[in-house]
Amino acid sequence: MIVGYIRVSTDKQDNSIHTQKDMLRSYCKIHGLEIDDFFIDYGISGKETTKRTKYNELMELVVGGKITTIITTSLSRWSRNTLDLLNSIDILKKNETDLVVIKENIPSLKTPMGMFFCEILGSVYSLERRLTSERTKDIIHNKKKNSKVYGKTPYGFDKVGNELVKNDNEMKVLRKINKLRSKGNSYHKISEFLNRNNHKTKMGKKWSRENVYSLLKIDRNTIGLTTSNG
Repeated sequence: MIVGYIRVSTDKQDNSIHTQKDMLRSYCKIHGLEIDDFFIDYGISGKETTKRTKYNELMELVVGGKITTIITTSLSRWSRNTLDLLNSIDILKKNETDLVVIKENIPSLKTPMGMFFCEILGSVYSLERRLTSERTKDIIHNKKKNSKVYGKTPYGFDKVGNELVKNDNEMKVLRKINKLRSKGNSYHKISEFLNRNNHKTKMGKKWSRENVYSLLKIDRNTIGLTTSNG
């Protein structure tokens, strides 16, 4: 079975799903292949595989001998962690499953050159992710130090000048969201609850599973800045 793997890390990349699908289909058309199924992970980082449901389902099928070829648009979509990448490649090789990476034009994993390219690019993407993480931490630290906030106002706060103050109503909703999530509710079910109870996003719109996911990813203890009640 030939399958396509797609991953988008945030709700801002919704269009990327269609873009990646189009790339996979175009590649298959040119090479006379046909994709039997797509495995898509929504709103998940590529730095660790444990939270990537569809990725793990796919790897189980690989171990079960059901997959002959996996096609993905970029190696960064498959993995941004060198160790996870190498482990996955080892599993693919042992089960005679090939990995086709379109953008980087990586040769078959069944060749030494293909393995070499995967290892090198995997290390590059892993380094890029760590550097980006460090830059983000520095920015947050500086904002917190200066008690200033720039860009979009996070849910649960209002911006007064360049400072953040708590929005009590939104904080109540936020606590409810965290409580629902701690009880095992999915992002989709939480969004349905919020919409059913007429709660709106910061932009005054209906909630989506992606909105809920992005909201819960924010650490309100590190966005920093002033969180006084004004």
